[in-house]
Amino acid sequence: MRILSGLNIYYKTVINEWIYEFQNKSFRLKLLIVPGLFLIYSAITQQLGNYIETRKGVQLEDKLLYLFPSYDFSTIIFILLYTSLFALILSHLHKPKTIMRIIEMHFLVAVVRQACILLIALEPPMGIIVLRDVFLENTVYPHNTPLTKDLFFSGHVASIWIYFLCAQQKHLKAYMCIATFIMSFMVLSMRIHYTYDVYGALFFTTLLYFVPSKVKPYYTKVKAQLLYSK
Repeated sequence: MRILSGLNIYYKTVINEWIYEFQNKSFRLKLLIVPGLFLIYSAITQQLGNYIETRKGVQLEDKLLYLFPSYDFSTIIFILLYTSLFALILSHLHKPKTIMRIIEMHFLVAVVRQACILLIALEPPMGIIVLRDVFLENTVYPHNTPLTKDLFFSGHVASIWIYFLCAQQKHLKAYMCIATFIMSFMVLSMRIHYTYDVYGALFFTTLLYFVPSKVKPYYTKVKAQLLYSK
């Protein structure tokens, strides 16, 4: 009975918080626009993926990479990624702004990652074990060929790191930190990324998470000064 009572309270809190946030026009627009942008992004990246696979790139020397054992972790990577996302969303349903931040971060990181992939043409490491992901293969990946040259930077590591940055509960944050290390180990063991791709994922994701919060106060200050001068 105590569990049911707790779930009922949580359910009511979730409903009330979302109703409150829906009164904010900016929040409503984001919730409408960002998922639509994701659909457009998915359609574009499927076409870009075919181009990326056919172009000639550079194969990097990465001595650290071959210290990792070679093993196919496709199933475990799939389970770790999507259970982590599910756990994060389920535990933050009563925080609509956090849910929106997760969606926004996924989109921003995806766009920046795609730009990096287009600018930096790389060949996959020797001994690559092709990652199979049913969801990605039917959304952003090309349908007719495995995607192996989407290297810099790692999308899987970036995703788990997004969850770490967005998590607001200490135990969940600790879990996401450990999950990031495990994900990094697995993608490197499969040779689907260089170690540079893992470092890049952590760097760019952290940058995209913190920079807006640093820029916004400055933008607000400048805007206020301009309005005052008028």
